[in-house]
Amino acid sequence: MKVQELRQLLSTADRTLLEKAFVESYKQFSKAQKEELDLMIQQILEGKEEKLSTKKNAVEFGELEQSINDFLINAHAQNYYAPNRTIPKSQRPKWRFLVKNFIKELMNIPLESANYAKSVKLLTDLYLLMCEACNYYLFSTDDPFRSINWQQPDLFHIVVTRTFALGYTRENISALLTYAATGGLSRESLYTNQELVLISELKNSDVRYIAMEEAKKLVSYTQKKLAQSGLHREQRFYLEQAINELCDTMLLLSVKLAETAEFLPFYFATNFEHSPEVILYRALWLMDLLDEDELWLQIYEYGLKKKIHPRDELVKKYHKRIARVVS
Repeated sequence: MKVQELRQLLSTADRTLLEKAFVESYKQFSKAQKEELDLMIQQILEGKEEKLSTKKNAVEFGELEQSINDFLINAHAQNYYAPNRTIPKSQRPKWRFLVKNFIKELMNIPLESANYAKSVKLLTDLYLLMCEACNYYLFSTDDPFRSINWQQPDLFHIVVTRTFALGYTRENISALLTYAATGGLSRESLYTNQELVLISELKNSDVRYIAMEEAKKLVSYTQKKLAQSGLHREQRFYLEQAINELCDTMLLLSVKLAETAEFLPFYFATNFEHSPEVILYRALWLMDLLDEDELWLQIYEYGLKKKIHPRDELVKKYHKRIARVVS
């Protein structure tokens, strides 16, 4: 029986029968359960149920928060993967059930809850942990997103929407840009998938312009890090990759803002691909994803003006598109 159906039934019930139904239901609980129910019943009859509910929710969230933080610490320490005395061997494979339940519990916390902001932080931490586990063995799997039955873009979309429910602040936008363009990848995802998810939630030009500005700041910051001496080859690779992905995000944003032509000089000058032709290929691939024929032709012809010689595959695509536009 649903709660609303119960309310309707109670509203027309005889008082004597109502009391009998309540007492008989009460008898079904164990002694331990009755101890908690007794306090709840007293609070409700005294008109203090809201205060009780708030206190109970705070306690429950505190326990959830502690459980997640403990899990994060142990996961980062590889205690669910490598031999250790903290997590028993029999419990290590169960990490995926813990994560699935954590995500479910966090998603059930409403915006009006006093714990909502904390829940978003915890959900983000879990998402970033899954990303990290795609690059390093934190669990006995090479695709943690698949292990928890989540597609990476879908879980990122939850992170994005719940973050923006707190406001389209520059801090939030900058953080989400970083999460979209960097970190580990599921075997079934590309950074572009997360970038498109983020852009889909930037609902108007104002926040899109903010995203462009914040992305350029992140590129500038990353370029300064690249200029530092003593960087390992792997460090340089990840920094250059971050710049490339941020450039892709901005190119996708420029399409939404109808300012692609103005953005192209920045894109080609900033991208770290090993040749201008690869940069051109990368930009055209994004236009293919968006099914933007006119912009595809515009970017291709921009490449020709820059003295770039496209590969045969792109030349064939160009002539097909020209024929389609003419017809």
